[in-house]
Amino acid sequence: MVLGGALYLFLDGKIFRPADRWAQEVFSGAGGIFPVKAGFFSPLSTAVAARYAREIAALGEEIRNREKRLLQVEVLRRDLEETKAHLEAKVQDLRSIYEVSTAIAGTLDTEELFRILPERVMKALGLNDFCVFLYHPESGNLVCRASAGMPSSVPPDFTIGRGEGVSWRVFESGEAVYIPDVRATPDFRYYNGEKPEVRSFMSVPLLSKGKVVGILNVNHPEPNAFDGESLATIRVLATYLAIAVENAELFHFAKTLADKDSLTLLHNHGSFHTRLSIELERAVRYGRTLSLIMLDLDGFKEINDRHGHLIGDRILVLAAGVLCAHLRKSDVAARYGGDEFAVILPETDLAATCAIAGRIAAGISQVRLDTPEGEKISFTASIGYAACLPDSPVRGTILDVADRLMYESKRRGRGGILGVQL
Repeated sequence: MVLGGALYLFLDGKIFRPADRWAQEVFSGAGGIFPVKAGFFSPLSTAVAARYAREIAALGEEIRNREKRLLQVEVLRRDLEETKAHLEAKVQDLRSIYEVSTAIAGTLDTEELFRILPERVMKALGLNDFCVFLYHPESGNLVCRASAGMPSSVPPDFTIGRGEGVSWRVFESGEAVYIPDVRATPDFRYYNGEKPEVRSFMSVPLLSKGKVVGILNVNHPEPNAFDGESLATIRVLATYLAIAVENAELFHFAKTLADKDSLTLLHNHGSFHTRLSIELERAVRYGRTLSLIMLDLDGFKEINDRHGHLIGDRILVLAAGVLCAHLRKSDVAARYGGDEFAVILPETDLAATCAIAGRIAAGISQVRLDTPEGEKISFTASIGYAACLPDSPVRGTILDVADRLMYESKRRGRGGILGVQL
C-alpha cells in the first residue's frame, strides 16, 4: 500500500504533472516558443520542439516567398495597368489623328481648310493655343493663316519677317524645335511681345515634297508641358497639313486653268457665266449697281485670213492685255468666244462704264503689230455696254442688251461705242 502510494507520488511528480504542464504550454502557445521542459518526456519534447522550429522556419520561408511573388504580381499588375493606359492613350491619339486626317483631306479649298482647322482639327488633339504660318513668296514673310488662343491685339494675318526669332529659324532650317521653357531662349519673340505668358513652345516645319512651305507653332503657358510623344504627334499633324495645303493649292491651280482661256488667260465662256450669276446676285443683295461690257474686234476675220492664225492669236493676246490694263482687280474679263470679249464691272454705274469703255476702245486702237512681212497691223473694237440698278426688273437681260448694242455699234461703223441704263 505504502509502496503503491509512493509510486503514485513519484509518477505524478516526475511524469504526470510535467506532462500536463507541457501539454498546457503547447496548447496555449505562450510566447510563441515550443516548450522543452517536460520532465521525463524532456528528450521527446526537445526533439518535437526542434522539428516544430524547422517546420515554423520552413513555413515562414514559404510565406516570405509567397509575399515576394505577390509583390511581383502587384508590380506586374501595375505595369500592365500603366501599359494599358498608355496603349489606350496611343489608340486615342491614333483615332484623333485619323479624324484629323479625314477632316483635313475632306476639303480641297485652302480657305475652308484653315477655317475648320481650329475647331475640328486642333481641338480634337487638345491643342488650343497654336498658329499656322505659310510662306508668302511675294512679301517674303511667314503669314498666319489659322490660329487659336491668340490675343485680340494680334491681327489674323500676323506676319513673321525674315530672320525673326525661333519661328524663322525653323522655317529656314526645316528642323523642328521644342523649347521646354522659352525664358531660357533669348531669341524667342513672344509673338512681338503680345503673348508674354508662353512658357513651353513647339515649332514644326510644314514639308511638302522636301520643301518647307510653312510652320506650325504650338504654345503652352506652363513650362515642360510637352514630351517626346507630343512632338511626334505634332510632326504627324504637320505632315498631313502640308499635304492638304499642297493638294488644295494644286486643286486651285487646276480649277483656275479650267476656268481660264488657254490663249489669253482671261476667264473662259463657262467661267464668265458663273461669275455673272454670282455678281448679279451680289448686286441685288447689297443694293449695288452692276455694268457689263461686250466688245468685238473689227476686221479680225480678214486679219486671220490674210496673215494666219498665229498673227490672229497675237492680236487676241494684245487685246486681252489692253483689257487688263484698264480694269480693276474686282472686275471680271473674259474671252467670250472667238474675237469677242466680255467684262463684268461690279459696283460701276453708267457714267463710269462709259469712261472705261472709251479707254478700252482707245487702247485697242493704239495697238500696233509688226508682221514678218514688214507690215504694221492695227485694229479697233466695237463696244456695247449696259448698266443696271439693283432693283431693275430687267437686270437678267444685261448680257443680251450689251451684246445687241455691240452688234449695233459694229453695224454703224468700226470702233463705235453704245451703252444704255437698264
